[in-house]
Amino acid sequence: MGKLNIRQIDSEFYYDGNDLGAALVGEDKDRTVFKTWSPYATCVYLNLYLDGEGDNKVETLPMERLDKGVWYVELFRSCDGYFYTFSYEFENRYKNETIDIYAKACGVNGNRGAVVDFSTTDPEGWDSVERPKCANACDAVVYECHVRDFSADPSSGVVAEYRGKFKGFTQSRTRCGVSETCLDHLKELGITHVHLLPVADYATVDESKPKKAQYNWGYDPKNYNCLEGSYSTDPEDPKVRIREFKELVMTLHKNGIGVIMDVVYNHTYHTEESSFEKAFPGYYYRVREDGSFSNGSGCGNETASDHLMFRKFMIDSLKFWATEYKIDGFRFDLMALHDIETVNIIRDELNKLDPQLLMYGEGWTGGESPLSADKLAYKWNSYEFGRVGLFNDNIRDSVKGGTFNPYDMGFISGNRNTASVLRRGIAGSVPHRQLNDAAEACWAFEPTQAVNYCEAHDNNTLWDKLKISGSHFPESDLVKMDKLAAAIIILSQGMPFIQLGQDFLRSKPRILAEGEEPNGVNIYSHDSYNAPDFTNSIKWDRKNEYRHVFNYYKALIKLRRGSPLFRLSTKGDVENHLEFLDSGDWNFIVFKLENEHECYVVALNPYHEDRYFNLPWGIFYKRLDENGNVCCDDMSGYVCCPPLSASVFKRR
Repeated sequence: MGKLNIRQIDSEFYYDGNDLGAALVGEDKDRTVFKTWSPYATCVYLNLYLDGEGDNKVETLPMERLDKGVWYVELFRSCDGYFYTFSYEFENRYKNETIDIYAKACGVNGNRGAVVDFSTTDPEGWDSVERPKCANACDAVVYECHVRDFSADPSSGVVAEYRGKFKGFTQSRTRCGVSETCLDHLKELGITHVHLLPVADYATVDESKPKKAQYNWGYDPKNYNCLEGSYSTDPEDPKVRIREFKELVMTLHKNGIGVIMDVVYNHTYHTEESSFEKAFPGYYYRVREDGSFSNGSGCGNETASDHLMFRKFMIDSLKFWATEYKIDGFRFDLMALHDIETVNIIRDELNKLDPQLLMYGEGWTGGESPLSADKLAYKWNSYEFGRVGLFNDNIRDSVKGGTFNPYDMGFISGNRNTASVLRRGIAGSVPHRQLNDAAEACWAFEPTQAVNYCEAHDNNTLWDKLKISGSHFPESDLVKMDKLAAAIIILSQGMPFIQLGQDFLRSKPRILAEGEEPNGVNIYSHDSYNAPDFTNSIKWDRKNEYRHVFNYYKALIKLRRGSPLFRLSTKGDVENHLEFLDSGDWNFIVFKLENEHECYVVALNPYHEDRYFNLPWGIFYKRLDENGNVCCDDMSGYVCCPPLSASVFKRR
């Protein structure tokens, strides 16, 4: 078809209707309407099937062209339970059959859309359960989970048929020895939101072979509005995965926990063979001057959020997830590939649904994009979209050392050159009167924009990083470093983000190849996107082994959630209520949080020996010691912070 004139297409053919896809209409839902957008197609056909795969076509019907490049056909019967595709013909020469990009349900492996009456998928009590309240991002404590990792291991205590599935989140009273697991673990830890790695339909797991050993994080999207079938107990039935995911959301909501979806709109797994390219070749992806697909994602292509109909697709998709499934927020993979205008429009649209919906993402790309860098949602452009959160890689690397160098050390492990950047992170990465250096780390518009973390699904876990970079330290010291890192992340201004199992020293061991010698680095996986359960699944017996670490994380979260001083939502509040105290040593960080009702002093000691400092005026007690306990003895004046630890003091 040649290179398209995108500006002309968006001007002449932009369609603002909310009815693309398949819909059951009429009071009794006794009619079915199919609509798709493809302005340069010369013919479009609807194909109806009995099943999600196989040679079982019912009929093929030509569609009528309407205004704005929309194609339409109406059937005077309910097609609930049928499967469908569209065939697009261009220049009256070639025909592309593909799933509808707007399909909201699909058959096994996502090759055909499914017509579904969504009212028949609601679990009992669905309408009566409300979203948990979250006034702003700083009130959230986010726990990143992969559906399979959560319950796949027998140590989860989840019944065998639910392990690694959506249903694994719905079973209560599961145990591994003396420790609560899965749902009860989430409640015990005290987090506010579960962030689910991608649960939309992805390409690299064969859903028709549920017993086959296969795994993926899910950053290989195929159908954005359909659920991944490998997480359901019956991938053949589209309604099962829908109902079971709603049960997951409803169960977490009943327990006061919100659900955040990881969304991957920046690229698709397939390019030429994707449903987008088949529906309208050349439109949905960015291309280089020579007409080849650009690859800002590092995954073979990048979608074009600045093209109005892909922008609309993203918005329609997000609104569908937020309303039909009551999703509480969205995390955007490689968000810097999306243009700033689109990101701001999405935030506006989510606000119309519910201003409490969280929205954050990665402020970087996986490669170079042809769109001008000043138009993209990079972290360094953060003031242009200040209502949207960004992962704080500055605090991450200052705490534990450079993420991409496993041997690099950070504040917790002996690097004495990161305290300036760390102070900025503690202040929510916003301007502060006491902080005049570390300019590169002063990037946030408000503290609500800073997503503070030191571990996520990518790269080595914090524990594995410490085992590599601190191999010369005894394990007891490495445990102290981990706990110190947790204190920094959870007690800093911004939104804390923790990976599943981080609270009991999650490790990702590799299976070494035959003849491969362990060398200290290669025994751990730093990129486990398709590694087996041996590497990725949560071994819940570690919670028994490192129960004291879990208890410390739990105490930190309780402390944070118990006082608004740890959850300041504006830079003005940070300026007024946060003060760094003079400890006599730049690397021994002490800060005070105070309002008219209470006062806390937090000391962070990265040294292997005791450090002392003077408390402000008043009588204090130790609100949190190095073991997560409260010490009620009165304290004032000169006090001690033990080695490799955080101490929190509260004025009486």
